[in-house]
Amino acid sequence: MFRKALALSLFVSLVLSGIFFSPAYKAEEEEFYEDQPYLHYELRIHELDTKSINEEDSNDFSGSVYMRREYSSEESKNFRELLIKSYKISILDEEYIQNINSILTSVEEGTMDAEKGIDDISNLTTTYDGKAKTFLDYEITTSEIVTLDMITWVRENFVMESTVDEIPRGVISMRIENINETLDSEGDIAEKINDIEYEITKEHYHRETTINGGPLLEINGVQAVWSNWEFESVGPTSHLLGGVSSQNDNRLWIGQWMHIEFPNATHTSGNHTLKFEWADEDFKGKETSFHVGLGYGEVFTNITTNGNDIYRDDFESDWFSFYSDNNTVGSFSANFGPGYPDFETYSWQEAVDYASTLTYNGVNGHLATITTQEEADLIYSLLDGSSYWLGGFHNMSNPDYLEPSNGWEWITGEPFSQEFWGEGEPNEAGPEDCLEVWGFDKFLNDNRCHMGWMGLVVEYEMVNGSNHYEAYVPMWNWDIENETDVFSMVLAMPLSDAERNEILKEQGDPDADDDGIVDIFDEDDDNDGIDDENDMDDDNDGIDDENDRCSGTKSGETVDEDGCSASQIIGELSDEEGGLPGFSFLVSIIAVLGLAILRKPRM
Repeated sequence: MFRKALALSLFVSLVLSGIFFSPAYKAEEEEFYEDQPYLHYELRIHELDTKSINEEDSNDFSGSVYMRREYSSEESKNFRELLIKSYKISILDEEYIQNINSILTSVEEGTMDAEKGIDDISNLTTTYDGKAKTFLDYEITTSEIVTLDMITWVRENFVMESTVDEIPRGVISMRIENINETLDSEGDIAEKINDIEYEITKEHYHRETTINGGPLLEINGVQAVWSNWEFESVGPTSHLLGGVSSQNDNRLWIGQWMHIEFPNATHTSGNHTLKFEWADEDFKGKETSFHVGLGYGEVFTNITTNGNDIYRDDFESDWFSFYSDNNTVGSFSANFGPGYPDFETYSWQEAVDYASTLTYNGVNGHLATITTQEEADLIYSLLDGSSYWLGGFHNMSNPDYLEPSNGWEWITGEPFSQEFWGEGEPNEAGPEDCLEVWGFDKFLNDNRCHMGWMGLVVEYEMVNGSNHYEAYVPMWNWDIENETDVFSMVLAMPLSDAERNEILKEQGDPDADDDGIVDIFDEDDDNDGIDDENDMDDDNDGIDDENDRCSGTKSGETVDEDGCSASQIIGELSDEEGGLPGFSFLVSIIAVLGLAILRKPRM
């Protein structure tokens, strides 16, 4: 935690010094908002669980909403005030934790009696409960300032429900409530101390909040209810930073996630009606954007909207979008039911049928099976980085059927071996009942049977006993005369292991011994003469693999107790922050030295 805090503080100081470049725009950045609509609304209906559905135990419709909208000047002003109050409450929570920790430490060290410790915690909790409640009526003065610390905090910790009733919320309220319950419980003192120690380590609390109202959103006439709000973003920063009074006319965009449920609207495999209307606001003269999507296994059959720009894909009928630059837009209705997008590429069953039409030297083909390592290696040698259908499927009628791994079969009836799955596969991440091979990684994976952009591997069982294999990938060629793309399946261009290695090197995959072979392909990562499968410390950094959070440490680099070097931490922060600033040589040295101070060298 300390090393990361220092690294983050160095990062912030560099940004403030103006030594930075602009990565891909994010919601925190000024440029992100240059082309943002007044309202952006995304609705996603969750998929139907077709495997476990039955009349006695079926789930109601549910889904999620992402909404980002431009707040009015008054709403923006209220948000800034909530930000300041909520931040002050968070500082109060930090003080409370520090004081509780001080008491607990004294009890642990024996300098304070446990019973007195409980009494002191009780008094302290009462005091901070009172302090926290004073912020409910705290008046924000015109001289208040929104700081960078506040903005950083709010983007990670703001409680979205606060915007409903304009009451600031923070972790401290639930922490105090739980600690008071512990203090009032019948447990012995030691048990109470343990419970309080646990409570002050919690950084977040799950809040069950259900909100009625909002726009009309119905499935089969049942209105949605919103719950589990999550704050996503606020910006631009220039409309937040500085004095409250100076920002009165600057409006904010605020993004949020919401879970939605439709009570007693049972999600069955039949036909359904979806209706939406944003009735409380006139969007005339304002830009709006709506996107609506269904879960796997359902498609739209009819769509009506008053938007003037509607977008649908002729093949992907499970979503639609509509936009407006200057209109009153805010409603749609749609019918949907069972079905799958009609991709030009082949679903698994279509691939089965297509493979059977192909011939090689007069022999008909079928989707390939893999029963030996030699056969697997031969097939892998034909593949590029795409995913390919194979002739395996999960047969729910198999007497041994059990999710996720029992009951898999080959279309040829050959015995199905479990040895070629990728790590953690099959995992049944949804209704995944068809078999694919990942061309780049060379292992098997269970996937949904209706997927786009899939290749396929065909096997021809020759009369001489030696089988022939071909791998095909989808391709589209532009027909100039008819001005359209023409779909076809063409032979794949195999990707060699050397090419795979170069791709992974460019992506920054670890190469502990710096021999040019990334660790995933290197049988001895640290070049110590011990194969990785028998090596307890593959990168030879002094941290065994089981406890090493940063694998692939370069040889000779000093690491901390987690097995992470300074360069790995900086790279980690770069990934999290969307790109680190352009370091000058001097600042780079200072940053790495600062990190190194906090490290525990490993001998």
